[in-house]
Amino acid sequence: MTAEAKFNQDGYVHRTVLYDNLQAAKAEYRGQLIFSAYRQGRDPQYLGVNGKNYYAKPWGNDSSNVQSILNGPAYWKRVYYRENIAARFQEEDAKAQTQGLRKSQSEGGIARLPAEVPEPVKDPYQGIKDSMKPFVERQGKPRIRAMQHGERLHFFNTLDNKYHMKAGGKNLTWNVSKQTHRSTPNEMRWILSNYFRTDTQAILEGAGSQPAGKPPSLSASASQPNL
Repeated sequence: MTAEAKFNQDGYVHRTVLYDNLQAAKAEYRGQLIFSAYRQGRDPQYLGVNGKNYYAKPWGNDSSNVQSILNGPAYWKRVYYRENIAARFQEEDAKAQTQGLRKSQSEGGIARLPAEVPEPVKDPYQGIKDSMKPFVERQGKPRIRAMQHGERLHFFNTLDNKYHMKAGGKNLTWNVSKQTHRSTPNEMRWILSNYFRTDTQAILEGAGSQPAGKPPSLSASASQPNL
C-alpha cells in the first residue's frame, strides 16, 4: 500500500469513528451537547484504558492535569462528560457471558438458566456531574436571550452589546440606527454559526444569558474518586 493510499484509508477510519461518536453523543445529550468536552471525557488515555488493560489513571499524552491548571472551566466540562467506565466493563462482561451461554447451548450441552441481570454500577462521579450541570450547560455559551417561536437570529438579538460599554461607572450606549445598520461579513458568519452548533437548542433557549455559577475549586480534584 502506498503512503497516499494509507493516508486516505486512515483518514476515512478517523472520520467514521468521529461521526459515530457524534451520533452517540447527540442521542444522549441532544441539544445540550458540547462535543469537544464529550470527546475529551471519553478519551481512553484520560480514562486509563489501553486496549483490554485498565490502568485506573491517565496515561500517555493525556492533558487533563495541564488543562486543570491552564483552563479550569474546560477541565470540569471534561469531567462532566466522563464515561462511567465501571458500567462499560459490566456491560462487556454481560455480553461475553451471554455469548458463552449461547455457544454452550448450540453445542448440545445442558441448558443453563440465564444469570440474573445485575444492577447498573453507579457512577462515582455522579455527584460532581450533578453539581456541575448548570455550569456546563451555560458557561461560555453566546449570551443570546431566549428566542420566541419562529424568531430568527440577527445582529440586535445576538451582538447588540457590541455598542455598549462601561466607563466611569456609567453604561454608555451608541444611538445605532436599526433601519440602516449593516453587519460585517465576520458578524454574519458568527450569527449564522449559532444555527450549526451541537448545543444550538440550548443557545436558542437562552442558556448563555443565564447565571452559570462558578466551577468547583481545582483543589477538589484531589477528592475525586480514584478509579
